[in-house]
Amino acid sequence: MQSASPRDLHGIDVSHWQGKITWKAVKGDNMDFAYLKATEGTTWVDPKFLDNARGARHAGIPVGAYHFARPDLNQTLKDAVAEAQHFIKTQQQGFGNFGDIYPVLDLEKPFPQNNKNVSASHLLSWVDTFRSYFESETGHTLMLYTGIFFIREYNNFKHPASSYLSEMPLWIALYPKSVSPYNASPPDAGNWNRWTVWQYADNGQVKGIDGKVDLNRALPKLLS
Repeated sequence: MQSASPRDLHGIDVSHWQGKITWKAVKGDNMDFAYLKATEGTTWVDPKFLDNARGARHAGIPVGAYHFARPDLNQTLKDAVAEAQHFIKTQQQGFGNFGDIYPVLDLEKPFPQNNKNVSASHLLSWVDTFRSYFESETGHTLMLYTGIFFIREYNNFKHPASSYLSEMPLWIALYPKSVSPYNASPPDAGNWNRWTVWQYADNGQVKGIDGKVDLNRALPKLLS
C-alpha cells in the first residue's frame, strides 16, 4: 500500500474509554477528523457516542461513526442485517444523518486463530451482507476497518466475497515504529493495495483527551 505523505489528514478514533473529551482542545491540536464508536452487536450503544457526536461537531471537527462487528456472537447472515439496522438507527439518532465522513464497519472478531468459530468464507459473506444492506438502505458507502494481522488470520480474505469487499474503502490498522520521514507503509493485503485511512498508533497523546488515543492518517478525499 502507499506510504504516508505530508498531504495526509490527521485524526483520532475514540469511544467511552477516552472518558470526557474537550473537543475544542482536540480541534486546536490540528485534528482534521474524528471517528466515534457508536454501536456493537445488535443492541449495545457506546454511552459516550451522543456526547462525542455533539461535542466534536460543535468544535467544527468532521465526524464519522463506527460499528464494532460481532460475527463471533451473531453468526447468521440475518444477524448481520440486524447489526446493520442497529448501526443505522443509532447514527440517525446521534447525527441526524450518517456523519460527515465514511461510516465504518470495525472487523476484528473472532480472534485469535485457536478460538475462531467462524470460517473465513462465512465471515466474508457476513461482512458482505452487512455492507450490502447498509449501503442499500442508506445510500452511503461503508468503509471497512481491520488489521493486517486479521486479514492474514483469515486466509488473506481469499473468498469470492472478498472481490466485493476490496471495493470498500479500507481503514487499515498497523503500528510501525515510525511513519516519519514518510517511508513506512502497510503491505498489500486482501486485494487492497491502497488505504483510505491508516491507524498507525494506539498510544498517541492529543490535547483535550486524558490518556492514550489512536492516531490516524487519511487521504484528503476523506473530507471531499
